[in-house]
Amino acid sequence: MNVAATVKAAGQQVLGKFGIYLAEGPIAGGRKFVLGSFAPYGKLNAVGGRSTYFIHDGYEHRSEPQYFDATDSTDDWQAEVYRFAREIADQFNLKSVIDIGCGSGFKLLKYFRNDATIGIDVPETCAVLRKRHPNRQWEISDFSSATTPKADLVIASDVIEHLPDPDALLHYILRIAPRYVILSTPDRNLLRVGTHNGPPLNPTHLREWSMAELHAYLSEFMKIDEHFISSAAQATQCVLARPRGQGISCDLDENLC
Repeated sequence: MNVAATVKAAGQQVLGKFGIYLAEGPIAGGRKFVLGSFAPYGKLNAVGGRSTYFIHDGYEHRSEPQYFDATDSTDDWQAEVYRFAREIADQFNLKSVIDIGCGSGFKLLKYFRNDATIGIDVPETCAVLRKRHPNRQWEISDFSSATTPKADLVIASDVIEHLPDPDALLHYILRIAPRYVILSTPDRNLLRVGTHNGPPLNPTHLREWSMAELHAYLSEFMKIDEHFISSAAQATQCVLARPRGQGISCDLDENLC
C-alpha cells in the first residue's frame, strides 16, 4: 500500500469539499541561493520599450529557438489554464477552440473533447497527433499564412516564450478574430532563478516576462479582462483578453481595429 498516496487522497477528499485542490504537477522551486534570485524592489514593475516586447532595458534575449517535444505530456503543467478556459467557454457559450502550441493535445481533448477543436503546432508534433488522433484537426503553425482558421476561443498556453517573433503570434490571433483569448507564460519574478536580466534558465525559452511587462505588451493587441497568477507553484501567469476591434476602443493603436 502506498501510504503517502492514501493520505493525499484522503486529504484531497476533505479539501475538495471547500473547493481546494492539492497540487498534482511539478513545482517551480527556485534556486538554491536566495541572494540574486529575485528582481530588485525598484525594478519589479519596470517596463521596457516596444523594440524589446516591453521587457526591461538590459535584458538578454535568446535568438535561436529549440524544438521542445511535448507529444508525451499530459496535464503536469498548465492544467489550471485549460480548466479556466473550460470555465470561460461555458460562461460565454464558446463552441469552438483553437489551441496554439497544443503539444500532445492531451489537455485540449480532456477539456474540449465535445467541442470543435483545432490543434496547432510544429510539423513534428502534428505528424504524431495526426496518427494518434486521426479524427481531430491538427494544423501546422504558419503565422504568415494568407488564410486563418476561425474559432470562438484561442488558447496559447506557455507558447509565447518560445517564439523568436512573438508579434507574429499575436497578429495571427487577431486575424483569427476569436471572441476570447487565454494566454499563459511564466512570470519571471516567480521563477526565482536569478534571471531578471536574462537569458531564461530554460534553454527552450527565448525570453520571459514579468507581469508588468506582459500586461504592457499584450495591451497593444488586446483588451485585457483578467491577468492573474494561475499557479504560483509553477510560476504561471494567465491572461484573459479580447482582440481589439470587436467593439473595443483601440486607444493604443488604431491600426489594430
